[in-house]
Amino acid sequence: MEHTYCVIMAGGKGERFWPLSTIRTPKPFIRLIGDKTMIQMTVDRVAALVPKERIFVVLGEEHVDVARRQLPDLSEDQFIVEPEGRDTGPCIGFTALLLHRRDPEAVMVVLPADQYIPDTDAFAACASVAAECARQGDYLVTIGITPTRPEVGYGYIYAGERTGIAQRGSCFRVSRFVEKPDEVKAAQYLADGNYYWNSGIFVWRTAVVLAGIERHMPELFKGLRAIEGAVAAGDSRKVAEGFKGFQKISIDYGLMEKADNVLMVKASFAWDDVGAWGSLQRVMKLDEAGNYLRGNPVCVDTTGCVVYGENVPVGVIGVSNLIVVASDAGVLVCDMGRDQETRRIARMIEQASAEGASGEKKDGKK
Repeated sequence: MEHTYCVIMAGGKGERFWPLSTIRTPKPFIRLIGDKTMIQMTVDRVAALVPKERIFVVLGEEHVDVARRQLPDLSEDQFIVEPEGRDTGPCIGFTALLLHRRDPEAVMVVLPADQYIPDTDAFAACASVAAECARQGDYLVTIGITPTRPEVGYGYIYAGERTGIAQRGSCFRVSRFVEKPDEVKAAQYLADGNYYWNSGIFVWRTAVVLAGIERHMPELFKGLRAIEGAVAAGDSRKVAEGFKGFQKISIDYGLMEKADNVLMVKASFAWDDVGAWGSLQRVMKLDEAGNYLRGNPVCVDTTGCVVYGENVPVGVIGVSNLIVVASDAGVLVCDMGRDQETRRIARMIEQASAEGASGEKKDGKK
């Protein structure tokens, strides 16, 4: 796996895991599963694929300190700081530019910091197949997950013909990417057998992804070239100014859905996006009543719930299919079927807090 680098994207707010995930300590840096944080688990996972000195974490300036504390084995230059979060397109383009300057033969394995993949060895084996495919030509490679349910919360990949590019594993040409479906279409995709969940894990040579950005995202490419000199000179101010001009756009929408050189390697590992509180019921061990409990809550006549108490005593009585979370940042009580809306609550509380702080400042001036 020479010239292979792992890039972990640790941006985002993780608002759907409020009140445990906050602006100061978002989802990648909290302990949702086991005794390690999501980003610690991700670093352990990719360490089975590449040496630790070839692992890079992309994040915002406000989270550098917590990342350093949680990842003491990584050196200072392994934290790539985005001046401003502009979605995965600019994030990946910027990182590809940096790695290509470091190693023109670099192959990037790009993955989010907050996914659940319990089998580290199976992940490493699959990612190495994807890297092998990426080395064979000018390919943009993604990893597709075999769906196990008609999921409406994920995007899908429609796999075309199988290729002989990889000597191991299953590699297909991608016919198209599909947006999140409704329930009827999701059931059809599951029955079809050629649709896969879009994992958000990508593998490519830096030269290839930069060429793809130049072709399909020309404004971003122009912006990246404009800050290349500032990057080389270590001029963080000019880099930050350049970032402000980048459009917020995902790599899926900006590049992958438009490109004609996309391959998909079929995942050989279990995977979950862990996108909201209810997903913990899928990936964690439940008690006899179907509850996921953390923090020693006291439950009476409670079934099918997620109950999470972080350093806060929590008690629930006579309820079903609820999410109950208590932390120093707040308390959430939510119907299991509406856990995606937690983001809405988080934003409303953040806005109210900002308005309250603004009001206090005005009062202080009077």
